[in-house]
Parts: sequence; structure tokens; C-alpha cells
Amino acid sequence: MKKARRWLVVFLMVSLAFSFTCAKKTIRSDAVRTSPPGAAEVKPETSEPKPEAVSPESTADLEKEKKLREENLREESLREKALRDKAAQEEAARKEAAAREAASKSAKLESIYFDFDEGSIREDQKDIMLKNSEWLKANPKVKVKLEGHCDERGTAEYNLALGQKRAEAAKIFLEGLGIAKQRISAVSYGKERPLDPGHDEAAWAKNRRVDFVPVP
Repeated sequence: MKKARRWLVVFLMVSLAFSFTCAKKTIRSDAVRTSPPGAAEVKPETSEPKPEAVSPESTADLEKEKKLREENLREESLREKALRDKAAQEEAARKEAAAREAASKSAKLESIYFDFDEGSIREDQKDIMLKNSEWLKANPKVKVKLEGHCDERGTAEYNLALGQKRAEAAKIFLEGLGIAKQRISAVSYGKERPLDPGHDEAAWAKNRRVDFVPVP
């Protein structure tokens, strides 16, 4: 009887051990089982690379470089504008001088010319002064503006004074020929209104002059 009990106990222990082993296998099988068909596949999340941070020093350098480029562009634009303005002024002055000379010729008033750095009227120009005075006497209602000019040599201030000296010399000469001083005005443009834009003696000789501009 005792022997039968012993075998029964052994049998029960083997059965329990077998049942425990099967339970462990079932749990492990459930743990590794894949998702059921049709379920969305879950992908592991991947972290996107973050942009590299820009240091404050780099930002300041970029801003400084940008401002420098903008300033260079502004300066270049101003230089180009100054050159354009200067060229336009020179062209306007040449056209104005040519127009004044044409007006004087149509009125039969001729310009007189001077030696370098001289303000006195040359002997070969006095006949022209006489002809101009005769025309003014024949046209008593017309006034005349004497415009003194110089060549490009010398400072602007010096040439303004020299041009005025030449215009005043012509004014005094006309008054001596009987033209009322109330009809005559004298002004200087120095070297600002050249008749000839050249840079040689031939051009300079044309620019050292006094123009007679009729004023109705």
C-alpha cells in the first residue's frame, strides 16, 4: 500500500512539472508572436538631424559683410551719378556758350580774345570793339551783357577774377566809345563755360574771351 502511494506521489509531481513546462512555452510563444494580418506595421521612430546652431559671432560677421556690400553699392551709385551730372553740366555749358555766340553773331556782336593771363584788350581786337559799339548805337533799346571767360589753367577763384577783369576792360572801352554805362553789365564765368573743350593752345585761345550778349 505504501508503495502504491509513493508511485502516486511521483506521478503527481511529474504531471505538475509537465504542466508548468507547457505553460512557460505558451507564454514565450505569445510574447514573440507577430502582429495579426492587416495590422499597421509600427516602425521605430528615427530622430531627424537638428540644424547646426549658428553662433552669435558668425551672425554678426554676416551682417557686417552685408552692410559693407550695401555701402559699396551706394558709393558706386553716387560716383556714377556724379560723373553723369558733371558730363551733363559740361555739355549744357558748351551748348549755352555756342548759343550765346550764335546770338551775338546774329546781332552782329563779336567776341574779343585775350592773351594768356592778360586782362587788357589787344590791339588787334579794338576794331571789333569799334564795330560792336556802332551796332549798339544803331540799336539803342538793346542792352549788352559782357561775359568774361578764361581757359582751364589756374584755379577757379583766380579765373573768376581774371574773367571779371576782362569783362570790365571791355565795358570801360565801350563807355569810351559813347555807349551809356546803364546799358552795359559785366560778369565773369571764369573757366566754367569753355567754348572749346580741348586741352591745347588752340582750344585755350578760343576760351580766353569776352562774349557780347544782347539783352532786349
